[in-house]
Amino acid sequence: MSFTPFVLITGATGFIGSETLYQTLAKGYRARVVVRKESQVAPLQARYPDAGDRLEVVSVPQLEDVAAITAALAGGITHVLHIASPMPSQDGLDIQTGYIDPAVKSTVTVLEASKAVPSVKRVIVTSSALALAPLDFYFQPGYTFHEGTNSAIAVDVHAPLPPPPATEAYKYHVSKILAHRATLDWVKAETERGATIPEIVTVHPFYVIGHDRTQSGPGDAHGVNKFYLGSLMNPTPYVSSALVDVRDVATVHVGAITAANLQPQGQVTEVIVKASPITWESIISFVKENYPKFSVKLESGGPFAVPYKADTTRALQDFGLKAFHEPLDSVAALLDQNYA
Repeated sequence: MSFTPFVLITGATGFIGSETLYQTLAKGYRARVVVRKESQVAPLQARYPDAGDRLEVVSVPQLEDVAAITAALAGGITHVLHIASPMPSQDGLDIQTGYIDPAVKSTVTVLEASKAVPSVKRVIVTSSALALAPLDFYFQPGYTFHEGTNSAIAVDVHAPLPPPPATEAYKYHVSKILAHRATLDWVKAETERGATIPEIVTVHPFYVIGHDRTQSGPGDAHGVNKFYLGSLMNPTPYVSSALVDVRDVATVHVGAITAANLQPQGQVTEVIVKASPITWESIISFVKENYPKFSVKLESGGPFAVPYKADTTRALQDFGLKAFHEPLDSVAALLDQNYA
């Protein structure tokens, strides 16, 4: 008998989530998408006109509402893709209420709700490579990221914040560390008390760029895409050149639905997602040669001159990827959408 996954997705109105929903539907899976506003329902359905009754959209104003998320899982949901999470903001949000609480509470809520619904077999949580790196890794050129390092990272939420422009990125980094730690702690606690829980996979991408299905038009880039374009238009970059294509991040999420060779029951399977290393200097040369109308002001990699490293064997072996997109292909996809 064939089995068709029925997937609940949070964050499908965002950059990674929209591409993941597209690939989920392209696989022939059923999807139920959680949005926060009723006004988002119709536009999201209109974006995927060929999905028919394989796509459902429900409104849940608060992702921290366990009862509401549990209700959204009813009716045979087999897998959960929890992608929604606060992104770095320029609004000066409080580190606790604006970043940590939404990231941690929504994740724990999804885990608790999934535990309560027997049909849910697996929960896939979007984390970040930052959840596996200490807060000072920026000062360690060529830092190598490893799975299984979160619990050793020291975090003091009351420590003084770094000055702009690093302030919001720092808050975001803290929230990703603590949200992932909450996942690890939850799984450990539930396992120790003998509870039956779904399998848990966490996806840890580096800086995600590429074609954005949610973008309204050229020049309307946001999120990491905006940081990358801004870096090219600034003498020194805002972020590292360690990137990954949004299509590959989505493929790993969808691949996680049916992936085998996970960690044993009661442990979290962490998957690092990163393209091959590339320097800002290589990106500068590529853009100048292929997009002569783009005004490149970036002169060098500056503090990010040495690319970060990571072992991505697990993503390539078990999660649906045959190979990562080449970094310059991802840069081209970004520029084609904004400066073609």
